[in-house]
Amino acid sequence: MVYNKKVKISEISKIVEISTEEMEENLKFLISRGLFIGRIKDNEIIPDWIWKPPEKATIATEDTFIVGICMMLRNAEISKVAKRTNFSKEEVIERIARLMLYRKLDAKFDIESQLIGFPKVVITVNKYHISPRILPLEALQGKEKEAVGYVILKKKTSIQDLAKFMDMEPLEASKVLALLTARGTFQFIFTEANYITPVVIPDLRPKRTIEEMATLSFFNYEALFGLISTQDKIPLKKLMSLMNRSVGEILEGVITLSLEGFISCTLKGNTLYIDVIRRYSRAQEGTLERWEKIVLGMVVAKSSISVKDIALALGVDKYFALEKLYAFYGKGLIKGNISGNKLEPDEIPIFPPLVQLDDLPIHYQEIFGYIISNKRVTLSNLQKLWSKSSVAVKNIVFEITGSGLLNMKLSGNSFYVISFQKFLPTRDLEELGEQYVQIVNEIEKSRRKRVKISTLATKSSLAERDIFRIVTQLAAHGYYKGIITSTYFEKIGKLVLPSRKMHCLSCGNLIKSAYEPCSNCNQIPEKCSVCQGLIKHGDTVLECPQCSNLAHNDHMFQWLKIKEECPICKSKVTMQTLKAYAT
Repeated sequence: MVYNKKVKISEISKIVEISTEEMEENLKFLISRGLFIGRIKDNEIIPDWIWKPPEKATIATEDTFIVGICMMLRNAEISKVAKRTNFSKEEVIERIARLMLYRKLDAKFDIESQLIGFPKVVITVNKYHISPRILPLEALQGKEKEAVGYVILKKKTSIQDLAKFMDMEPLEASKVLALLTARGTFQFIFTEANYITPVVIPDLRPKRTIEEMATLSFFNYEALFGLISTQDKIPLKKLMSLMNRSVGEILEGVITLSLEGFISCTLKGNTLYIDVIRRYSRAQEGTLERWEKIVLGMVVAKSSISVKDIALALGVDKYFALEKLYAFYGKGLIKGNISGNKLEPDEIPIFPPLVQLDDLPIHYQEIFGYIISNKRVTLSNLQKLWSKSSVAVKNIVFEITGSGLLNMKLSGNSFYVISFQKFLPTRDLEELGEQYVQIVNEIEKSRRKRVKISTLATKSSLAERDIFRIVTQLAAHGYYKGIITSTYFEKIGKLVLPSRKMHCLSCGNLIKSAYEPCSNCNQIPEKCSVCQGLIKHGDTVLECPQCSNLAHNDHMFQWLKIKEECPICKSKVTMQTLKAYAT
C-alpha cells in the first residue's frame, strides 16, 4: 500500500492468500496500534499515513537477487520469481513488502484473473532505491565479466547454456545476472521464449591500446585480435588450433576484446561472426616497438612475408612467429590479407619518419649513410664492413626502413634504395669532434673528387675502419653527398654546413641553436609533431586547427594515411581542415 492512494482489500487478500475478513481484522489491528491511518470504504483501503520503521533497512543479497529477477521478468509473476530464485512465494512477497515498507523499493502489485485456476499475482518494479554499482564494462572481473561478455557475445542465450560456460549451477548464474541488473551495472531481461538477452548492446570503443591489453595478462591478445581481424567468420576450433588454447581460454579472450571495445561479434553455435573491428595500437600513435619496425621494414623490402621470415628475423619458433604475424596485422599498419602462413599487402605502406637519425645507435647511422651513398649494397658487404651476421644486418636495415627513414627493396642478396629521408646538418663540425673536423679538412684539401680511405687514414693518423665510419656518418647527416666504399669516398657537390640563418617562428629573431630557447622571446624552437625534427624558416607546414601544433607538409600527408587525427591532440583532421602555409 505504500505507493498507492487506494487499494482493494480483496486484492491484498489474494496477494497474501488470506480471507477478506482476516484482512479487515489485520487492518483494524494496525490502526489500533497507530501504524496506519486511513479509511476502509466500499472494500477499499484509503491510506493517509503509513508508519515507517525508524531504523535503517539492511538489504540482504537475497533481497537484491529477488528484485533483480523481478526486473528481468519485467511484469513478474510471483510464482515465476519464486521458481527462478528457489524461494517460496510467501518469502518472495514478504521480502518485497519489507523493502517497500522501508521505502527501498518502488513497485506495484497487480492481480490478473485467469479462466482456470487461481489469479496471477504480478509485480512491476519501478525503482530500486540502492546506490547503483556503475562500472565501465572493461572493469568487470570474474563471474560478472563472464556473464556480461557471454550474453553480449551470444546476443541471446539460455540460463543453462550460460551456467555451463560459467561452470556454475543455473541458480547461481541467475543470481549473478539478477545482481548486475538490480544494481544497475548491466541490465538483462528474460524474453518470452525464456532466453536471456541484454537490454542494450553497448557500442564500446577501445580506451587503451592493444599493447596495454597484452601487458595485463599472459594471454596474447595482440595475436588473437590480429587473427580475428583477418576473418569475417571463424570457427572456434580454428582459433583454438592457431592459438594453441582451450575453447574456454579462447572465449575468455574474445569476451575481453569485446568488452574493451576492439571487436563486435556474435557467437552462433561454434562459429564466431565478426561484425566490427576497431583498431587502436601504439602503432597508430606513431610509436612502434623494435620488432614491429623490423617486420614493417621487411614487408616494404620484400612485398610479402612469411612466418618463416619472421621466425628467422626474431629468432623464435614458428608458433611464436605465427602469433607475431597476426599481432602485426591486427595493428592496422598495412591493408592486405593473410593466406596460410603468408602476409600479402594490397599496397606497400610508406611511413613518415617516426624517429630522428640522432636517436638511432651510431652503427645504424653509419649503415644508413653507407646505403644512401651507394643506392645498391649487398648483404655480404654489409656483413663484412660491420662484422655482423646476415640476420643482424637485415634486421638493422629493416628497422631503419620500418622507422620511415628508408624505402628500399631486397632482391636476392642486394638492397636497392628507392628513396630515403634527407637530413641537413644541424651541428657545427666542432660540435662533432676533432676527428670529424680533421677528416673534413683532408677531404676539402684534396684536389680529387675521389679520395682513398687509406690516404685519409695516413694523413689523420686514424685507422681506415674509423675513417670509413666517420665518412658514412657525415653522409647520413647531410654534410656530404657521394659514393662510399671500403676503399674510397667519391664526393658529389660541396660540403654542406648548418645554416646560420635560423629564425624563431614565434618572433622572427635569429637563433643560434635548434636546441636552445630563443634569446628574444624565450620560446623553444618549433618541431614537427610527426618526425620531431626542427621546423626551419621557409618550410611548408600544416597546422592543427585545434592545438596549433605544426608538422612538415610531407610528413603530415604520410601520417594521415595511417590515422586521420592530429598526432598531439588526437582531434580528427584531414588535409582540407589543416591550415597550410610557409614559415
